[in-house]
Amino acid sequence: ETSGQATSRQVRGRLRRRALERVFRARPAGLGDLRTGELATSVTSGLDALDPYFSRFLPQLVLAAVVAPAILVWVAFRDPVSALIMAVTLPLIPLFAVLIGRAAEQRTARRLGALSLMSAHFLDVVRGLSTPRAYRRGHAQVETIARTSEQFREETMSTLRIAFLSALVLELAATMSIALIAAVIGIRLVNGSIELAPSFAVLVLAPELYLPLRAVAAQFHASADGLAAARRAFELIDLPPAVTAPVAAFVAPDP
Repeated sequence: ETSGQATSRQVRGRLRRRALERVFRARPAGLGDLRTGELATSVTSGLDALDPYFSRFLPQLVLAAVVAPAILVWVAFRDPVSALIMAVTLPLIPLFAVLIGRAAEQRTARRLGALSLMSAHFLDVVRGLSTPRAYRRGHAQVETIARTSEQFREETMSTLRIAFLSALVLELAATMSIALIAAVIGIRLVNGSIELAPSFAVLVLAPELYLPLRAVAAQFHASADGLAAARRAFELIDLPPAVTAPVAAFVAPDP
């Protein structure tokens, strides 16, 4: 986690620097169609949300890639039947995580867009505050800000609903898998086809098999905002130049 936090600081700093350099090089006369509020939100608070991705998601992903195969191999040598059940049920966790993660990714992108729109509009209103006051149009701006704020609230609640749904589905899948392993072991204990010591060890290790993958899915939802902001930063880095003529055309020839 410490290494992830240090990496996150470096990545965020480089992305901010490259995005801002590209924006000002591509738009030397001004931002053009880019809105200052949206740009500021993307490169500040948006990229700050990358911390969970580097400090928690990536370490948890490495842990899941190490722990799950290790438990499967250990159980396979002591109880092949339980290892087979684990190998069949284990892919359900990442499968459900991927399916729900796609919906969460779309919702997160929409939420970031709503936040950027609200920030950009609020900044535009503050900059030109004297104009609506002079024409007595302040109430219209209040309604617009309230509408954009409500849109951001709705997108945030939609994202939270998907996150809670993901947690529920993954917990249910893990619980049913552990219950299946326990039921099979119980039947085999009654029949005398397995001893108590290995069956008890398998029951203790079964929750630890699914826990890292569930944690990976949870940390992915926590880092979704940062990933959406990073994609926006890459879009800024890939901006086409506003001035298409070569630089030499604007340089006076030597006398």
